[in-house]
Amino acid sequence: MTAGEERERPKAVTVIGWLWLVLAGLYLLRSLVDLVIWKALGPAAPTLLGAIERREPELAFLRPLFEHLTQLKIAQALAAIAVGFLAYQLLRLAPWARVAVQVICWIVLAYVVGFSVLWVRIWMTAPVQGEADPRLAGFSHGTIGLLVGFGVCLALAVGLVVMIALLRSSRVRGAFERSETLPSDRPSIG
Repeated sequence: MTAGEERERPKAVTVIGWLWLVLAGLYLLRSLVDLVIWKALGPAAPTLLGAIERREPELAFLRPLFEHLTQLKIAQALAAIAVGFLAYQLLRLAPWARVAVQVICWIVLAYVVGFSVLWVRIWMTAPVQGEADPRLAGFSHGTIGLLVGFGVCLALAVGLVVMIALLRSSRVRGAFERSETLPSDRPSIG
């Protein structure tokens, strides 16, 4: 086996690794921005939450969530850093990273399925506002919202299943097994 063959990383691993690396970076950025905004709104939070509870008493369950929002956003930022690290290690062909990224895919897939069920339930039980729009082939805006949201969730689920299948394929597993036999000569992430 030549050095070029030993260092070859399957394109599927490159795409999956970079996709997770970019998503982790965006998620980290979003968590940090949310944290900054929440810290800026912190002094006004009790007043805002009180006004919401007076106006919509059924939203009282939000108070505990907002009381722990700082910890939640820090946990999300740490999770993004962990996923970014796993994606980086996947690009370096670390054998354990392939399994870890599969676990992340399964966790996100379970979240997407749960969110899809919630989305359908909310849209099916929400009161219909307005009549069907003739420009939308007779569909109401609620039906369009239901279909678009469910379509997005379905596309995400299919993408995650494809990632899992690719990471479990014999070609990808073989690339990671070859990388175990190499000394410290790891491929670059590019």
